[in-house]
Amino acid sequence: MRNLTFLALLSLAACGVFGPTAPPDSPEQAECRRVARDSDAVRDIQRTLSIGDNDRMIAEQVAMARERAFRGCLRERRLPGAGGVELPPR
Repeated sequence: MRNLTFLALLSLAACGVFGPTAPPDSPEQAECRRVARDSDAVRDIQRTLSIGDNDRMIAEQVAMARERAFRGCLRERRLPGAGGVELPPR
């Protein structure tokens, strides 16, 4: 009985580790990610990074700016998005 319980837990753990992954980016999407990383908005936010308590807040702002730039690049090139739900602007 103990071995059966162990096998059940092991199989559940394997589902979490080897679960579905996102498909790789197309070359166009990879180019848009590069454009987003190098965008002026992302660089402007990264300049405000300093040592202290605001690191997490700045990292979140950088991630949001990078995602906005990525989605904008996809729209400009008339490429399909990566899927999911787009959040409305704040």
